Amino acid sequence: MARRGDHSLEQIKEMILIAAEELVVEKGLSQLRVRNIAVKIGYTVGSIYMVFDSMTDLILHIKGRALDTISEQMDGITATNAELGLEELAAVYIRFASQNLNIWSMVFEHRLPEDIAIPVWYQQKVNNLFGKFEKQFSFLFPESSPAQKKQAALTFLGGVHGICVLMLTTPVTNLNSFDFEESIKLLVQRILHRTQGNAMSEILRPDSYGVGKSPVRTVALP
Repeated sequence: MARRGDHSLEQIKEMILIAAEELVVEKGLSQLRVRNIAVKIGYTVGSIYMVFDSMTDLILHIKGRALDTISEQMDGITATNAELGLEELAAVYIRFASQNLNIWSMVFEHRLPEDIAIPVWYQQKVNNLFGKFEKQFSFLFPESSPAQKKQAALTFLGGVHGICVLMLTTPVTNLNSFDFEESIKLLVQRILHRTQGNAMSEILRPDSYGVGKSPVRTVALP
């Protein structure tokens, strides 16, 4: 058993997060236990609660690291126009989900208790991720409002997420990565009115938020 003086609090925090991530990858969120983490890092359960307020706090930090990883990978896209930018952002999201299924699932499966508010630092990570998509819609529709761009990003990412769920959790036969790449392209084309879909134009019309219509609320992944 390691002694508290063997590592700084920051080192212990990193050890806990790495161990917890490994457990989620191996067994899923439902099997994540503080005692298992303690055994894995060679510290007591009490040492973990010296760093994190609760299991919920720990899980939020794991989710936050996942959002940071996705955002960092999205920063590496090399698209030369907004249409390709949306396709590349979607490809990054799907690739992360396919390579980190249990971590990706945890981001959406875990729900905060009703009496716990979403921390500001976590909401900022969510906003940063959505901001990647909002930026592309800003190029496509420069006259639309921030609320409209946010709604467009939410709508588009919702479609991408649905494709992920179909690809990774549904036993559909005769589908491969090419099929899903084409699905992403079709999704982008529909949004840009290159096929018959036109729902996004209603979201992005400058006058679509008139009297009695509420602006988009802050997006959260609790």
